[in-house]
This record gives sequence, C-alpha cells and structure tokens, in this order.
Amino acid sequence: MWMVLPAISLALVHIAGDNAGVVPDAAASGAGNMYLVIVLSYMVFGSLMTGASAWIGARSGYELGVLARRMFGCNGKRIFASAVLGVSIPASALTGGFFAGWLLALLTGIPQPLAVPLCLALFSFLAAGRGAELLAVSNYASLLLLPLLLAMFFLAGAPGPVTLAGSGDIDWLMVLALVGYNAGGMRPALAAEAATCVSKKGGTKAVYLAVAAKLVEGLLTLAMAAIVLHSGTHAPLALAGAGYALLGPVGGSLFGLILFATFANTMAPAMMVNARQTAVITGLGFWPSLGLAAAAVLLVDQLGYQTILRIMAAGGLVMAGFIAYTAVYLHKYGVKQS
Repeated sequence: MWMVLPAISLALVHIAGDNAGVVPDAAASGAGNMYLVIVLSYMVFGSLMTGASAWIGARSGYELGVLARRMFGCNGKRIFASAVLGVSIPASALTGGFFAGWLLALLTGIPQPLAVPLCLALFSFLAAGRGAELLAVSNYASLLLLPLLLAMFFLAGAPGPVTLAGSGDIDWLMVLALVGYNAGGMRPALAAEAATCVSKKGGTKAVYLAVAAKLVEGLLTLAMAAIVLHSGTHAPLALAGAGYALLGPVGGSLFGLILFATFANTMAPAMMVNARQTAVITGLGFWPSLGLAAAAVLLVDQLGYQTILRIMAAGGLVMAGFIAYTAVYLHKYGVKQS
C-alpha cells in the first residue's frame, strides 16, 4: 500500500498533451479503437519503457543523461540529448503550443495564432525559475483535475465495459506517437530519478512504483477518452469541450483553467529539459539555449498536427532503442549503484 499515493502522484505529474489532448481528440474523431490504442501505448509499451527507465535508475543510481555521459563520454551525452529533443520538441509543440494555445484562446478569446507564442513565453519564463509563486499555485490547482475528471466520468454516463477488440482498426501511427510521448522528454528521466530515490526501499519496489504509476496514467487516459466519447464533443481539445458540456459554463471554465494549470506544470520542466539538452549540443548558456529551444518549439508547431505525430513516432522509436540499449549494457556489464 505504500506505493499507492506515490503512484497516483507520479501519474498526475505525467498528465500532458497526449493524455488530455491527443487521445481525447482522436477518440472524438473516431480514430479506430482508442481504448485498445491506450492499453497498448500506456499499459503495455509505456509500462515496459517506464519500468526499464526505473530499473536503470535503481541499478545505476543515476538519471539517464548523467548515465549516458558516464557510459559513453561526451559523445554519448550529445547523442542522448539529440534523442530527447527529437521527442521533447514536437511533444512541447503539441502540449505547450497547439493544445495550450487552443485552451488559452477558448478561455480568453485571444486569437489562437497569438495565444501559442504567449503560452510558450509563459512556460519559458517558468522554466527559467521565474514566477515560482505562480507555478506553486498552478501545482495546487492541478490537484483538482482528478476529482473533476471523476465527476465528468460519471456525469457522462461513461462507466461500463471497455471494448478492446472489434471496434475498428488500430491506428499504429497514434500508438507510436504516444510511445514517443512516453519515451521522450522528462518522463524517462523522472522515472529514473524517482527510482533512484525509492531504490533505498529496494530496486524491485522502485520498478513496481514506476510501472504502477504508468498503469494509473493509462487508466486516467482511458477515462478521458470515455468522457469525450460519451459527451459527444469534437476536436480540437475535445476534453475541454466536454467540460463545458457536462459542467456548464462556469464549471467548464474552471475545468479549462485547471487543465491549463496542468499543461503549465508539464511544460515548465519540459522547457527546462529542452534548454538543458540544447545547451549540451550547442555549448551555449542556459538563456540562449532556452531561446533556441522555444524558437524550435514554435517552428515545429507550424508543421501541422499529423506531421508532428510522425516526428514523435520516429523520435520515440529512437529513444526507446536508447533506453533498451542502456538497460542491456547495464545488465551485461553489471554496472551497479556505487
């Protein structure tokens, strides 16, 4: 029982544009059997990669970026940084650009093309360590996401059997893109760092915690897809539309604000990851690297939704391969925590 609350907490930290944006919008557009896509992406492949990242952290005592340098030198760290950015930049473009921009436009009436750079400027500001009080308020506000999702789940009449077969073809591009979300950015590093801390209780328990958190995240994502399917809302940002449909104008606006706070909680550390990995590759300081990362995110946001998903699918495969190779290397050579 000691891991229940930590697993839920880790799952909530992981909630981002894939859970609250990509999956609900795909469900609203009728993209095959989204329930099966979620199970494959989060509960099967996502759990495997998260468990591997946690095992790496528990085994070595280091997060992936540090371990890459210790194992392969400076070139290894640059390769790792490139692999991370290959997923983190397009993921940030979707979460912090496309979805956060739509949400800000919905809440304030600001035109969406203007809302996107405003969101990225805010998230970069938070990533730089400014506005700590604002980020703290955002963290506390996002805790309301879970009870509101549960309320919407029951108001939509969503409880019932989940069909995993016979509801249409599996969208494998979507599966790979969601695997990319799970493999890139801060998620493997967070799993490895959490496992490093929890490994004091035993390496196996650390892996169990990471996998449990990914399973909880998968359940929450299933709930979001079910809410959208039963409320009949449409993309873009169908989950926010479901908030208005089920909770009314005031409740919908409150849900939108909490969803934006959740995106902010994800994007602040994501932009920090982008800046630090850019600094590894370019050798520049933090501020120039943050500016380059923000510009890259804004540029990728212009490529179009499906193109970004394809980039993430390819980058996710590379990152998954790196995690698998690192795990095999540690197992083969018996490198353990010092």
